[in-house]
Amino acid sequence: MGATRTPGITIGTDGRSFIDKRHRGIRIGVRVGATNQEQAEQRLRTEMQQVDIDLARRAYARPTFADCAARYLTQSQNMRSIEAIRIHVRLLVQHIGHLEPHQVRDATLAPFISARIADGTSATTINRSLEVARTILHRAARSYGDECGHL
Repeated sequence: MGATRTPGITIGTDGRSFIDKRHRGIRIGVRVGATNQEQAEQRLRTEMQQVDIDLARRAYARPTFADCAARYLTQSQNMRSIEAIRIHVRLLVQHIGHLEPHQVRDATLAPFISARIADGTSATTINRSLEVARTILHRAARSYGDECGHL
C-alpha cells in the first residue's frame, strides 16, 4: 500500500483509497474506493467529525435503568445470589429498562407489578424484584447523582 500526504489514508495496489486512522481513541476504518486525494481527505474529515459528535453525545448522555442494572450486575459478580438477581434484572429491564433512573416511580413500576401478578407470581417474589430495583436506583443515585444524590 502506498502512503499519501495525509496520515491515515493509504492507496492500495488497485488504486483504491483506504482510511485507517485512530481519532480520539476510536478507530476509523473505511474503504473509500477509487477517489482522488481531496475526496479521501474530505471523507476522513467527515468521519472524524462524526466521531467527535458521537463522543460529545455520550459525554452528556444520561444513563438508563438498563445501564445502571448492567453496572450493578458487573459489580455484584461475587454475590452468592447473582443468578437470582440476573433473573429479576432481566424482568425489570423488559419493563423499565428504557427509562432514566429519575423516571422510575411507583406509577412506572405498576405495569411491571400487574404483569407479574397476572403471571401468578407470589407477592414475595415481586417484592424481591422491587428490592433489586431499589438497590439499583440507590447505587445509581450515589454514582450518577449530584452532591445530594439527586439524579
